[in-house]
Amino acid sequence: MKKLLNKSWFTGIVILGLILIIFLINFWVLSMNLTWSYHIDNILTIPMLQVENDPMYIFAYILKLVFYISIIPIILAVLSLIRKNSTGFILAGLTFLGLDIALVVFKSISSFLPFFASILIIINIILILVLFTLVIMRKKTINSLDNSKKNEISNKLDNSKIPLIILVIDIVAIGIFITTFFIPLYTLVDEEFNAVLINVLFTEVTYIIPIIAFFVDFIIFIGVFLHFTNTLSYYLSNKEKFINQSKKLINSVFIAASIFFIAGLVINIYMTIQWGDEVKTISYIPLLLMSIVMFVHAFILGKYRNYNQVTTEEKPKKFYKFESLLYTFILTAVTVFMLFLKIIKIDITSGSYNYFVNLTGFDILRDYAALDSGYRMAAYLLFVMLISISFCLIITITSYLSKSKLFYKIIKFTTSINIFFVFIIAMSGYYFQIAREINKAIVVDIATFYGYTHINTATLDYAISTDAIYALIASVFVLIVMFARKVFDREDIDLLDANLTQTNKSISNSIEDEPYHNFDPCYSFTELDSKIDMFNLDLKKRKALAPKEVSLNGLVNFIVEYARNSRLHLSYDTETIATFVAGLGASKLTILQGMSGTGKTSLPKIFSEAIYGNCDIIEVESSWKDKNELLGYYNEFSMKYTPKKFTLALYKAALNQEIFTFILLDEMNLSRIEYYFSDFLSLMENEEDKREIKLVNIKLSRNEFGKETEYLALENGHTLKVPQNIWFVGTANRDESTFVISDKVYDRAHTMNFTKRAPKVRNYSDPIPQQYYDYKTMNDLFNLAKEKGDFDAENNSLVKNIETLLAPYNISFGNRILKQIEDFVNIYKECFVNDDVESEAIEKILLSKVVSKLEVKTIEDKEKLVMEFEKLNLYQCADFIKHLDED
Repeated sequence: MKKLLNKSWFTGIVILGLILIIFLINFWVLSMNLTWSYHIDNILTIPMLQVENDPMYIFAYILKLVFYISIIPIILAVLSLIRKNSTGFILAGLTFLGLDIALVVFKSISSFLPFFASILIIINIILILVLFTLVIMRKKTINSLDNSKKNEISNKLDNSKIPLIILVIDIVAIGIFITTFFIPLYTLVDEEFNAVLINVLFTEVTYIIPIIAFFVDFIIFIGVFLHFTNTLSYYLSNKEKFINQSKKLINSVFIAASIFFIAGLVINIYMTIQWGDEVKTISYIPLLLMSIVMFVHAFILGKYRNYNQVTTEEKPKKFYKFESLLYTFILTAVTVFMLFLKIIKIDITSGSYNYFVNLTGFDILRDYAALDSGYRMAAYLLFVMLISISFCLIITITSYLSKSKLFYKIIKFTTSINIFFVFIIAMSGYYFQIAREINKAIVVDIATFYGYTHINTATLDYAISTDAIYALIASVFVLIVMFARKVFDREDIDLLDANLTQTNKSISNSIEDEPYHNFDPCYSFTELDSKIDMFNLDLKKRKALAPKEVSLNGLVNFIVEYARNSRLHLSYDTETIATFVAGLGASKLTILQGMSGTGKTSLPKIFSEAIYGNCDIIEVESSWKDKNELLGYYNEFSMKYTPKKFTLALYKAALNQEIFTFILLDEMNLSRIEYYFSDFLSLMENEEDKREIKLVNIKLSRNEFGKETEYLALENGHTLKVPQNIWFVGTANRDESTFVISDKVYDRAHTMNFTKRAPKVRNYSDPIPQQYYDYKTMNDLFNLAKEKGDFDAENNSLVKNIETLLAPYNISFGNRILKQIEDFVNIYKECFVNDDVESEAIEKILLSKVVSKLEVKTIEDKEKLVMEFEKLNLYQCADFIKHLDED
């Protein structure tokens, strides 16, 4: 059966069957004969509205309409079964739930439906709740991962009885909450009326309070049950998640039971004082039962956390927690003891008679209805005190049993609550002593109420005192002991102890595992160093695929063919690949920017794959603020260095300096590039063999069997040279979620704009083999093109004309950009040996490096500037200017 429930199609058929059953039961209820004065047998035979002034008639007609409309969600549910989604099922469940709740309202405010209809409505609501349970389970089945991917804790729990025990506790908790419908919220003794909420469905209730309470309780029950179904759905798929959700469920039911108890208590007090009725309540029973369930659940939860080693088992920590719990018990006991103390002591003298009236907390709670309003206020305060300290004590005990991280915070809160109420009650006793004259008439009434009738007001004298101060003194003493024992500092102390314990365990394990006291401050570097032989074997395999003849023109055509025939069938024309290649030769940093889905990330990946190079992808995060996000961190306490993915890519490239390598910064402008990449932008200014980055300020080396060993790619144990075989490539989106790339970055990079989606490849053949272009080959091709090229950017008329045109906009370029333009054009021309592409190359690099800066400038006469560029036959630049400032 469990396997079938994990099949979405089977669960869908069961849900659809439930929907049809619910529909038929609703049809049954609505077709039952009504006991009203109209000549209409049932709700389904109600004609078009005729009695407009009768609300119940209109209500019944609306029920009929909703019933017929519910056919639409049934059709949608069938479609959900076919399409493997849950939308139709949820819509059908909500529709039927709304209809049945409306029937509950109709039945509770009228007696037109027969008794049996109430039973059918309850059955339908239960079926709807089961329906939602199955829908949630089906949805999780569809979206669930393969069971083999469950973590170690979940696998351990599959063989444990803990989840089953917690499931039983959850079911018991739901059962306890259901008792709130059957246990009287309150009882009117004189009228022999029990406010049992479920009677709203089966009998005619004339009191408004039970009706309102029923609907509130019913809504809470629906929410709690849906929470239960969601929790139950994890029982089959993720036991760890089930246990975590179960804790929330138990807390929810406990809160619901508390609301039921408080409602009964408030109604009791209100009716006693306002109406003078004799009212009783046993609404505390669900809360009492849930308190027991809370303790049991907390105990099992503690077992679960010990089972999975969530908490440490250090005895000192357990001792301190128990000591703190003991102080809480003592404080709570002192607070409860106030009920036995004489909160108000009245010594009355009248003539030759002496009377003593002593009101303990119990007396005030018992007789508050007959006492004056001031004493009633004291009774209310005692009520609130009992409820508050009870809740606090329950929460404190459960947090202790479940080994909650919030235990000491709860201790502080519970202590504050106890001290607060003891202080307030003690001060209230002194209030009556201070307000002596005001209380004279009240004192006479109190003495009379307790049987002292021979009081002469003319000779009356009295004194009021209180013993509540003793409870306050005891509480302050306990509080002083708690401060002396540093109970309120235990959270920090235990946290430190836990860290020290963990550190000691790590050191102990290291000593046990490494008898020679080996120490490795950066295991990641050691792991890469250990692969050097594997890297050499891999290099031999790559060299076997090296082409016999190489040229930039052949490289560009090869990349185009390889991308088209690859498994991804990527469409790049020779112009795009040549632009990318020329950019690599002009700068070590390339930025590919444009909208998503245009092939920005795919280009460097397929390029490196085709030439059998390496491409390491680094996902940039919006929270990056400095270079440590790229390089990593050194922990002075553990004396270990933790490198980031970027640093490991640099280190690996340093160990494989013959391999052409890309480090791809994906979505590099999610954070400001200058924040985390500034050091590398500065490195671009140095000569290639002098580019290095200092990782730490101390020397890193590993100790192996008493011998110090250097890391292969580090110089002096702290500096990593940026190898010449690395090119940095960054992809950038241009939207509201990203930062604008500054001129400092653009000036040091070659930029390519991807403005349109590449066409779909339709003509392709089998994948072609890779060709290995090592770093030296690529670098020689670039250098040869630069030396062979005859393009002189400084003296080129087209470049001079552009510089003249842009001078009014304060746009110029220095020697760095001039050299990049020259290198780019010479390499681009070498990619097309048989074509004259010099003008095309000049326009591409000028648009990328220079003309694009107009984007942040104000152009007064855009049309004139466009014409000037068209005169120079720079139509791409002209088109770029035309579209400036357009949304």
